[in-house]
Amino acid sequence: MSVCITLVGGAGTILAPLVFDVEAIKKLRTLGICGILTGTLPSATQQNVFLSVPLRLMPEEAMWLYINGHAHFKALPGPTATAVERLLEEESEEICKAAEERLQQSFKLQREYKLEQHRKKLEQLGINQPSKEDHPDSARQSKETKLMEASLFIETPTMSTILTKINDKFGDEQAKIDRLLCILVAQFSNWDNYLLFQALKNEGYVLSPGARFGGKYIAYPGDPLRFHSHLVIRDALHYKNEPLDFLELAAGARLGTTVKKLWVIGAPTRESDAHDSAKTQDNVSFYSVEWAGFG
Repeated sequence: MSVCITLVGGAGTILAPLVFDVEAIKKLRTLGICGILTGTLPSATQQNVFLSVPLRLMPEEAMWLYINGHAHFKALPGPTATAVERLLEEESEEICKAAEERLQQSFKLQREYKLEQHRKKLEQLGINQPSKEDHPDSARQSKETKLMEASLFIETPTMSTILTKINDKFGDEQAKIDRLLCILVAQFSNWDNYLLFQALKNEGYVLSPGARFGGKYIAYPGDPLRFHSHLVIRDALHYKNEPLDFLELAAGARLGTTVKKLWVIGAPTRESDAHDSAKTQDNVSFYSVEWAGFG
């Protein structure tokens, strides 16, 4: 299964690579791509500590998935709100009808399941459930029906119907998607940073944004739910021909030692074309720095 990554935005606006499908998010986890859940509930702000879909990816994560054939892109044209408004104007009746049918089907399945569970429970207690022909107590029957109806829940789909329709109806052509990918990298990172990400990813590390530790990435030896991070990686630095700030070096080393991580500096060892380096394993060198503990 190729994961669909939606690029929200367009030329001249901030792009965001988002994944809306829960099954796709599960697959990404097996590939060592965790992303950050960003979905909120505006009408229930107390629940916003429990974020949900969509999953927002780092540009490097999205590019790695695309280059290695694990994902394809769909790009929404312009602001998402505009695309949604256009779709609702054209297909609002059809969308509402489909949503109502899906809701009623869900309620039907829930009722059947609950009635079956109720029947099995009565059988275990040795109680014969009266049939309609036996004229059961209507008040009791009504009460049980009301309790069952009150327990029905509205299932939230794991994929947005409206977003799927927008992707199919207004999605960009491949040439436009390639151009948007270049914009995506230019907005948030640079190609040398991607080469660092790629080299660490190929070594089996799982990477996440590292701003909370003062770096570009933090690297885990496995799933972040099972391991602490081991490395803090700064932005790519061509230390052979770029100046190295020793105050930054000391601060990074002390920070890394304090939080029990290695402060890592890395960069590609040669200049390379982006298209070539995307397909081959570039030589990337890394140096780790630790604070000796004095002073």
